[in-house]
Formats: sequence, structure tokens, C-alpha cells
Amino acid sequence: MHLIRKTVTALVLAGLFSKAQAIEPFVVKDIEVEGLQRISLGTFFTELPIRVGETIDDSRAPSVIRSLYSSGNFDFVKLEKEGTTLKVLVVERPIISDIIIDGNKVLKTDQLKDGMKNAGIAKGEVLNNFVLDKIEQEITNQYFSNGHYHLSVEKKIVELSRNRVQLRINIKEGGSARIKEFNLIGNNLYSDQELISQFELSTGGMFTFITDDNKYSSTTLEKDLETLTSYYKDRGYLKFSIDSTNISLSDDAEDIYITIGISEGEIYNVSDIDILGDFTVSEEVIRGLIPLKKGDVYSAAAMTFAEEQIKQLLGLYGFAFAEVRTIPEINEDTSEAKLTVMVSPGERYYVDKVTFKGNVTTDENVLRRESRVLEGGALSSALVDRSKLRLQRLPFIEQVTVDTVKKEGTTDRADVNFEVKERNAAQISGGFGYNDFYGFSINGELSHQNFMGTGNSASIALSTNKAVKSANVSYTDNYFTQSGIGLNTSLNYSETDYGKLNLIAQSLDTIALGSTFYFPTGEFSSFSAGARVSKNSLTSPQTDSQRVIDFFSLLGSDSRRESKVDFDVFSVNFGFRYNTLNRAIFPSKGVDHSWRLEVATDIGDLEYYKATYDYGFYLPISDNNEWIFSWRGTMAYGDGLGDTPYLPYFTNFYAGGSGSLRGFEGNTVGPRDIRRFRSTVSVPGTIPGSGNTTVYLPDEFDRVAVSRYSIGGNAKLINSFELIFPTPFVEDNSNVRTSFFVDAGNVWDTEFDVGRFEQLQIDGNSVLGYVPDFGDASNFRASYGISLQWYSPFAPLQFSLSRPLKSEPYDDTETFTFNIGKTF
Repeated sequence: MHLIRKTVTALVLAGLFSKAQAIEPFVVKDIEVEGLQRISLGTFFTELPIRVGETIDDSRAPSVIRSLYSSGNFDFVKLEKEGTTLKVLVVERPIISDIIIDGNKVLKTDQLKDGMKNAGIAKGEVLNNFVLDKIEQEITNQYFSNGHYHLSVEKKIVELSRNRVQLRINIKEGGSARIKEFNLIGNNLYSDQELISQFELSTGGMFTFITDDNKYSSTTLEKDLETLTSYYKDRGYLKFSIDSTNISLSDDAEDIYITIGISEGEIYNVSDIDILGDFTVSEEVIRGLIPLKKGDVYSAAAMTFAEEQIKQLLGLYGFAFAEVRTIPEINEDTSEAKLTVMVSPGERYYVDKVTFKGNVTTDENVLRRESRVLEGGALSSALVDRSKLRLQRLPFIEQVTVDTVKKEGTTDRADVNFEVKERNAAQISGGFGYNDFYGFSINGELSHQNFMGTGNSASIALSTNKAVKSANVSYTDNYFTQSGIGLNTSLNYSETDYGKLNLIAQSLDTIALGSTFYFPTGEFSSFSAGARVSKNSLTSPQTDSQRVIDFFSLLGSDSRRESKVDFDVFSVNFGFRYNTLNRAIFPSKGVDHSWRLEVATDIGDLEYYKATYDYGFYLPISDNNEWIFSWRGTMAYGDGLGDTPYLPYFTNFYAGGSGSLRGFEGNTVGPRDIRRFRSTVSVPGTIPGSGNTTVYLPDEFDRVAVSRYSIGGNAKLINSFELIFPTPFVEDNSNVRTSFFVDAGNVWDTEFDVGRFEQLQIDGNSVLGYVPDFGDASNFRASYGISLQWYSPFAPLQFSLSRPLKSEPYDDTETFTFNIGKTF
């Protein structure tokens, strides 16, 4: 209040002085200024309309004062004569040093400040009474346009040094008004329900607590009115118009009633289509891009699509700034419209420079090699879009924007400027846990998807629990050669002690080295080929596991007499991938197909093959790509080759857990280990007095037991269906993803013959009173639930709540899962 009183007093005095003060005419020999604090002397003299050597008198003094006032920097101006010196006394208006807004939750602070800035209220601007009056008005307008009518705005001015002030604004938002009713007037062709269903705004529904779709917003209403217009014009109603839009409030300002008046008009058919302009491609080619023809019902959407297609076509030839527009000529008597498509390709442009901005850690060459736009080449809009997509698909790039700018002073040159937002490429992930299968476990991984800014990937991972110890080192050079051939090399070591799990009394030690080359075959596809060699040592004291018995026998050993067998595996692998996903992490559209074949050759001791097909589809079902449908899955099969009659059990496929079937414990879905016990009888010894002798009965007297632990299978089919939706209470969904999901699938053993066990007795230790048919592919499992994924600065996190829809009695299920360090 002190500042306001001071300002008002200064204005009154200024008015009096501008009229009453008198100056005896004199030639100005010098000019002195008093009262300047923040405004420099040089700036002041540029605004002062009098110079040394000029004459000032009563007639000129008011114009000098008015000129200084008109600059908007002063609350008070006075002129005085002191000999031949003109003294100018001023009181500066304060400048806004900072604006602090508190209490706002509905609207962001930046959003409020942007609106105030458009009204001339911003940091660095001069503060006056007019500005103070506009603050409350501007903030109120912004809230009203978003349906908040119960609002209180308090302003406080804090004076600072050097004639600066801090503007504090406290907002009490109150509740928001909700849409109670839509009324449409003038619609005879379509019902209110059909038209209102096209709107983003609504009166509320089942998911309103998430979507907030019954909250009024003037911006959203404008979009809905455009949608309504398009709905009619896409169906031939060329002269459709919205005549009125009335927004009314209930007395308590809690409910909003929206009334829209429309004129539908008549359906118009296309009488003819003319294509005019100076274009470089043939008219037939352009006409082929227009989905309408003579006699068709007019559609604005079809013509908009045609215009974009023509622009893209011209863009391929370097006409990056082509203009295409459709002019309808209406004949009301016949209800027809003649369409004239005006094509103006403009100048053919060439690329002058390609620049990159925002890459703090990434070497520019890493980004430049993904660009398909060449300096000196024709400016193709398709290549610009392709370059943006390739950059956006890099796992260490979160967002890409591109701007094509005409080169000043030229008529055919343009710069292509890419700006990237980097994602944290370094991750340290790890965790610990406990379950009755693995006991207490610890794992950790250090990985970098942009190692030293080269675009290459490096990782080292360690894991240990009471049964498994493993270490893995991997490095991928995505551009091993200049032609784009990539190379991955990995070294891993593992020790698996199944005996500590009471599964099968054995341990498997493996050390392996492998390399794979990746050959690009197109913009979205690549072929891979590689090899892997492993040395393995399987130790198994006497065991009743049927799988172990069969495996030892395969290698010419008897697990009941020998406890250890060594074997080598040399395998080659081939793969093909087709990937059009728009992002490496959290894609919203595109497809990803990958085929992989691994073949263990006769160079080693085992021969087998494993074929895997992974697929993923992402389809946005809303304009802003916030609602997405995805379908991901895996099909896999393996079998023995040559002298190996079946797939070795330790290379089997597994399912269960967050990576496949949520709602089931990790790697527990599918066939279980079956133990086979020999039956014995005690008979008198052949030597008198020697006592009884234990005799093993024939195999048909064996007992079997189904273990509670999974052994995997040689066939696998998993599908996951997800409806991805905006995460509630999160403004930026670029690093967060929430979804409803349904998972279904199975793992089975095509070589399993349940008939081998039908005549055998079930042992008392069996978890089931029968042997299930683990070769039946139809015994699928299914689950449903909700998942939250967060690509945090520390590491990717995933949380899932799930429940089984279909399960088997021996399945291990889980409701909540949490993973850290998983790549989505």
C-alpha cells in the first residue's frame, strides 16, 4: 500500500508540475539528472527529447515532460533551471524483479505466467496501477476458461533495493464446475447422443475419476466444436455451420450447461475435380492421390488427406515448402461442388547445413550417422521424417524435434536443425529378494547404452543366490564398420547347484563366449549371424530325476554309476528383425518382429535347434497417443538334431513372471520335474546265515513323483494384450506408463509321453496324485491386472498387480511383482 500511495502522490504532483512549473527561456549548456536507479544514463538520454545547445522555454518544457512519461518508466518528472544547466528530477516506476505464485494446483505456474506475460505482466516489466488491475483479471480469465469459478486472488508487493519489487500472488482455487448437460439445437439428421459421443468433453462416465472428462475447458470445447464440424463436412454437409455456443452456470456455479446451435445444410456431391498449378510430377500421379472422384459425396477429411499426400509427394523431390489447398465452388441449385486443387510446389530446396542441439553427452557423429538428410542434397521431407524417427528410436534419446529453416539471402537453401533431449543412458540396477525356490538372492548390473558418448552399449551383470551364481560381460558396437554392420560380443560364466533346491541333485557349470554380427537390410530391418561356444560340466550324484537319467544316457553315461559328465556345445545363430516402432522405450505406434534360430552343431557334443519368433504391435487409439492398444507375444520351439533325440532339458523354455505371464511366479509355468524311484524287495540271501538281500524290481514296479519345481518345455506360446492409458496425477507421461493387461500362454513338452507313467505307482512325496499331461498345449494359463512402468533416473521400475484367470492346481501364483532394472 505504501508503494501505491507513493505512486498516486507522484502522479498528482507530476500533473501539477507539468502544468504549473515555469522555466525562463535559456540555452542549455549542460543537463543533470537526479533520481535514476535502475535506468542507465545512456538509456535516459535516448528518451530525452532535448540536447545541449538547444533552447528550452515554457512552451517546450511540457512536451519534454510528456515524452518522458510516455516511455512508461517514470511516475514523476520535473524540470529545473540552475544557471545554464537543465536539471531533470525523476521518480522511476518500480520494475518487477520476480513473480511468485502460490496455491495453484489446477493450473501450472508456467501456464499462469505465460498468460500474464501475454497481458504485459512479466519479470523485468515496469509495474504500475494498470498492471496491478490486470493481474487478477488475467488469472481469473484463465481459471474461468478451465471451469473454475470459485476463485480468490490476493496480491502482495514486496519492495526491494534499486527500485525493484517482488510480486507475490496467492490463489485460492476452490472447486471446479462440472458439465451437467449438453443441448444441441438444429440437428435433425443425427441424434444428440451420436454427436455428443464424438466430443472429448462429456457429462461423466465410468472412468471420469481418471479422465476428468466432465471438467469444462474452453480449449477442449473449441476442439470439440471443430470435431463436430468435421463430422458433418466429412459426410458431405459442405455448408454446415455452428451458429451459436452458449455457456451457462447454475446459481451455485457448480454445474455448467452447454447449448450449441447448428445449421446442418444439404449433402453436396462432387461435380468435378480440377488440378491447377505449376507442379513437376504428372497430373495423373497427383489425381491418383485424391480419394474422391466425380459423383462421390464430398468429404473434407478425404481432401485434407489428399492435400497432405500431395505435399509429401512433392517433398520427396525437394519441394519442402509446397502449398496445396482445395477451393470448393458450390452450386446450390444442384447441391454439387466443383473442387479446384491448387498446387504450388514453390522452389526446390537443397540442404545447406544439418545441425544438432541438446546432445550434451552424445558425440555428434553418433547422431549424424542416423540422419538420412545429406548436406548439399535435395531437401526431402520424407528423409527429414525418417531421420527424426531413427534418432527417436535410439535408447538414449527421449525426444526429438526438427525445424527446417530457409537460409537467409537464398531462394533454394535451407538448414535442417535437430534438437534432442537425452535420456539417462547409464544405469546401476540391482536388488535382493527371497522366495522358496531360490532362497535369498542378490543381483546387480552396471550398463550404459551410450558408452562414452559413442552410441555403443556396454554392461556387466552379477547375480547370486543359494542355487545360481552368474556373471556376464557384454559389449555392442552398433557401427562396427562404416557401412553400419554392428557387432555384439559377450562372455558369461554360471554355476547352477540344483541340489540346493532339492530339485535334482546336480550342478551345472558353464563358461561361454559368443559374438553376433548385425547387417542392416533396410531402414527398418536387419539380419544377424553369430556363433557361441560353451564348455559345460554337469555333476550329478545318484538321482531319481527322469530328465537327468535320460541326459546322461544320451552322452553314453549312467547317472546311477557316474557322477560327472563334461560336454561342449558349439552353436550358430541367425536372426532377422523388422522394427518400425517410433521409440525404443515406451513406443506408441509401430510393429516389431524378430525371428531367431539357434543351431547346436555336430562340432560339439550335442545337436539341437531352437527357433523363436517375438512380435509386438502398438496402435494409438486417441489423437494425442495417450491411449494405446498393444499386443506382444512369443512363439518358440526346439528339438534335437542328429544323435540328440530331444532338446536338452537345461536349454528349455520357461514362462511366468513380469516378462511373460504376470500373476504366476517366475519360470514356474509348464512341465514339472518327474522323479522316478526304483522299487525293492528284501529276500533271503543265497548264502545261509548271510541275512536278507535287497533286490530291485523291474521297471514296471517303479514309483513316480511329480515335483513342485518347473523343468521347462521345448515349446512356448505367450501373448500379452494391454490397454495403455494416461497415468493419473502425472502431467508428463513420457517416462511413465500405466496399463490394463491380459496375459495368456503356455509352455509344454512335445516329446512328453504321459503313457510312460500311467501304469506306475504314485509315490507318497508327489505333489499330485497323478501325472499331468505336460505335452498338452491346450493347458494354457491366463491372468489379468494393472501395471505401472517408470523409467526413473536411477533405473527402470515395474510394478504389477495381477490375478490368474486360468491356472493349474500345481501352479505357483503371485499377486504383486516389483522389478528394478528391467528394460521395457
